[in-house]
Amino acid sequence: MPQELPTQEQLDAFADDVARELGTHCRTAPLPEYSRGLARLIVDGDGRAVHLCQPHDEQPSRLKVYAALPDEAQVQTVMSLDVV
Repeated sequence: MPQELPTQEQLDAFADDVARELGTHCRTAPLPEYSRGLARLIVDGDGRAVHLCQPHDEQPSRLKVYAALPDEAQVQTVMSLDVV
């Protein structure tokens, strides 16, 4: 059964766990410009970023993952996945 992340605090904790697994130069930050649901940003020491977004309250196990380069260019591929 997929894990559900129904609150911002739970998504923040999940993002912190992901950042820890990615390495010591990763940190998390709020993503205030994302207003449709829950979101958190993971940034590495070189400025690359992963955006974790949960756009729908009725599907708390679904995440959208975006990647961005240091110059803010957004990678074209968007993944949508179930959190397990």
